[in-house]
Amino acid sequence: MPTHSQVIAKTLAEQGVKYVFGLPGGEITAFIDACRRADIRFVLTGHESSAALIAQVMGQMTGKPGVCAATLGPGATNLVTGVANAFLDRSPLIAIVAQIPNASYKTMTHQRLGIDALFAPITKRSSVAGAGDSSKLVRESLSLAATPRPGPVMLVLPSDVATQECALCAETPEAHSLSDKAKNCSLLKVQERIARSQRPVVIIGLGVPSGAASAVRKLVEALQAPFLVTPKAKGILSEEHPLFLGVASGMAIDRDILETIRAADLVVGIGFDPVEVDKTWFADVEVAAIDSVTMAEGDYHPLEATGDLVSLITDLTGAVMVGPKRWPEELLQARRQARKRLPRTAEKGVSPLGLIEGLRSVFPRDGIVTCDVGSHKLLMGQFWQSYEPGTFFMSNGLSGMGYGIPSAIGAQLVHPERAVMAVVGDGGMLMMIHDLALIRELRLPVVVVVLTDNSLSLIRVSQERRGYPSCGVNFTSPDFAAVAKAFSIHAEEAKTIPQAREAVERALGQRSALLLEVPVDLREYYDLV
Repeated sequence: MPTHSQVIAKTLAEQGVKYVFGLPGGEITAFIDACRRADIRFVLTGHESSAALIAQVMGQMTGKPGVCAATLGPGATNLVTGVANAFLDRSPLIAIVAQIPNASYKTMTHQRLGIDALFAPITKRSSVAGAGDSSKLVRESLSLAATPRPGPVMLVLPSDVATQECALCAETPEAHSLSDKAKNCSLLKVQERIARSQRPVVIIGLGVPSGAASAVRKLVEALQAPFLVTPKAKGILSEEHPLFLGVASGMAIDRDILETIRAADLVVGIGFDPVEVDKTWFADVEVAAIDSVTMAEGDYHPLEATGDLVSLITDLTGAVMVGPKRWPEELLQARRQARKRLPRTAEKGVSPLGLIEGLRSVFPRDGIVTCDVGSHKLLMGQFWQSYEPGTFFMSNGLSGMGYGIPSAIGAQLVHPERAVMAVVGDGGMLMMIHDLALIRELRLPVVVVVLTDNSLSLIRVSQERRGYPSCGVNFTSPDFAAVAKAFSIHAEEAKTIPQAREAVERALGQRSALLLEVPVDLREYYDLV
């Protein structure tokens, strides 16, 4: 009879899992060997947080949960940030963590933590394997992780359970799907409220899957109302669309974006999840929302209809019978003008905004860009033009530094044929420099662009705006190009935008990994962030 480890690995393989990312420990080795036997590749990462980030981005891109694994004690605690990111970024993830043997748990205190309790607040469910059929547990966990709202599910695997025989049952897993009966009758009220509006604005959020892009476009064009997207929904509709007005919210020029929202008499939310918003304006404006699940929480109680999102969007589009909801042209022009920001003339390094525009000019329209957290994130979120779904990724619900490079690795594994570029700051690069080893090991043609300004500039700007001197935010960055070369990755430094464009274009043409270091002038952040 197979062991619990073997059953878990076999079930994952049967459900299409190709990779498990993580770091080994003595207590997780039985599961790692079971993965090997099931033809699942265990990919060694430099830190457990990277493992969780890589896996969840793969899950977000495919709709099928990615899988990461860690040992007990420090392995589990190192995994927390990555799992929390999946929880707040609504990314499907399975995290498998070892635990002290059940037989010793009451006596042994070495490395003993209540792992299921530790992860309970940041997972959809935390379960301990061994009480029943582990195959059923895995199937249920995969389904739960992918069901709206998507998120992480934790499996705790005590090391003695891992090698014990698993009793299998013949029970057939239930199919979980959203059908017409799940539609909320409140859709009619949403339709009626939109019909009464004179100047609605549409906000497209992370709850909209890539496959719903066509339906969303038809609704927006039927309404003829301008639209905004949240950062994690960038590309659902092309930012070249004449009705596009910007990215909401918390990105660069946020005051102008909030003025755009407040100029509307109704916000129509499509998959709009307030987890992406760093202010509470959404509780102070009237919102009519459609989504897969309710987003009501605290003081936010929108008029909403929930159910199968594509069906809801299609029904709402068919009900637009009252004519277009065009804004006055002069108001639209004023709102569009707010997004036109010219790069300043940099004196000490390259203009960050100019660099972003330069990189966009040579990067393929269907290429995938990932963005780390920092001042550059706010510029990338607002000014990087996205044209297609699933081409822009950032950490926004949790907004944790270190996201950029692991997410690029995950994206490249899902789409090996496409261009993938990570844009990171020097602080985020220092956090995840170990991932260069994995890029080399997997021979991934990822381009990493590092903006160096020798500071945590986002916090530095915040300190100085509050009247504090900069403290605890400045450091001396290493020669990142030299570090990358030590990892056997080609690296260059670009001191001008043309140099940066040429280096990236060359790497994309050669399909080779590149680390490009670009010293930037952080003074521009004071104007735009």
